[in-house]
Amino acid sequence: MGESSHKMSLKRHEEQIEEILNHLDELSLDRIEHMEDKIEGLGKGRVIIQQDFDNLETELQEARTQIARLQRKQIGNNNKIALARFRIANLEQIIKDI
Repeated sequence: MGESSHKMSLKRHEEQIEEILNHLDELSLDRIEHMEDKIEGLGKGRVIIQQDFDNLETELQEARTQIARLQRKQIGNNNKIALARFRIANLEQIIKDI
């Protein structure tokens, strides 16, 4: 694999990580806004019934699961990026030696 294909691979991994981080940002914001709406409802005299509380707990657990899955994927991508950078540096050294 040539240096340019390594750089393209590295660029694609960086884009994937950026997409994951953007998704995490959006996910957290959506969850926070949803919970803020629920809390605001409480301030207006709305009583949270047990079903609402259970739904919030379920949503929180789903969000945690999604975040953990995305973090594992990000770690894998970080490893691929590190390997690609090592290979590029190695190729650069070989070219320099030649």
